[in-house]
Amino acid sequence: MKLLRLFFVECKEVIIELMRKLLFLFLFLILLAACNSHQPFDISDAPNSRHKNVTKGPVPSEFFGDSQQVVPIDLRGEQFNRVSEWFDDESILYVIDEDSSSTIYRYQLFTGEKEVFLKMPDPVLTLEANEDHSLFLLHTANSENKAKLTVIDKQGNIKFEWEVSSFDLFYSWNPYHTNQIFVTSFLEDWSFQTHLLDISTQKTTKFEVFQPFIQWVNSNTISYLKWDQNELDFFAPLYSYHLDTKTEALLFENIISFMSYKNLLVTYELIQDKEPFAKVGFYHPEKNQKLHEFKMPLLSDYSKWYIPSANYVPEQKKFYSFKPYSTGAFDTYGEKFELISFDVRTGKEEIILEKVDDQPLNFSPNGILCLYGFQFEKIIDMRTKSITDLVIY
Repeated sequence: MKLLRLFFVECKEVIIELMRKLLFLFLFLILLAACNSHQPFDISDAPNSRHKNVTKGPVPSEFFGDSQQVVPIDLRGEQFNRVSEWFDDESILYVIDEDSSSTIYRYQLFTGEKEVFLKMPDPVLTLEANEDHSLFLLHTANSENKAKLTVIDKQGNIKFEWEVSSFDLFYSWNPYHTNQIFVTSFLEDWSFQTHLLDISTQKTTKFEVFQPFIQWVNSNTISYLKWDQNELDFFAPLYSYHLDTKTEALLFENIISFMSYKNLLVTYELIQDKEPFAKVGFYHPEKNQKLHEFKMPLLSDYSKWYIPSANYVPEQKKFYSFKPYSTGAFDTYGEKFELISFDVRTGKEEIILEKVDDQPLNFSPNGILCLYGFQFEKIIDMRTKSITDLVIY
């Protein structure tokens, strides 16, 4: 009887030990399955995308951080015209002249790869993208009194062509309707005619706007300073002109300069104190709302005020401008400038660069890089606040 009881006790202990091991094995399998569920699929498990329209998008600039370096363009031995425009956040378009023709290249800033984007039979004078960089306007000329405008898309396809008798042209893309361009054509005696070009409808409309240098304040309204042609004034009233109703309206008195971007109007007003300053005002044009303002020293330039180069990055809501250190006459101003940014949401001003030359600026769409210089031959990296040569020639 004792032997039988001993046998059952031993069997019970074996069964308990076996159950403990089975429970441990069961928990281990559950834990292993949970870990595997967070691992990438094996290639054989991936959906078949062989027949799907899958394209590789550009790697975001933020992915590279501060280590992403711009590779300069080596143009030694070539007839470099200028770096013309941003193609996207990571590549630019530049122009090489060849005899009486021009070739436009697309250049990838971080790999150094280049390709022919378009060949033009006539010299390219200017090239400018619309608001979303989906279209590019080319101004070419094969004679002194004829100008040609050609609009191409990102694949290099011609979407619109227009010729006009002209000694020179001024044009302005509509940032609200990206298929529209307002063009002023000048004759040799500086008389002019204004036109609205619509790329989507292939239509050209003449307008009797008696000021040549216009900017857009909303989708169907342009603006201009109404200078007195018989006076050498230092300021003028700023007017708007509605293209549909053909009506004019006063926006501001006594403006010395202005700039207009999508959803932002920038005005420069004179503050005549002991020394002249400009009050730079920021407005939302459609809401008729003042956002912020700041003061800037003014330099006089003979019969007008000198307004430094500036640019706006809508994605960042930041306005960038060169700013003189002191007032005075431009021709005797011996100091350099500082490059500042002004956040139109917060009113915060920040110094980007100190003691630099005032030269044209053209920011990439995301505002991380900026073309700089009279030929855009340099580049400013906003991540490192540094200037480097973009072109070697």
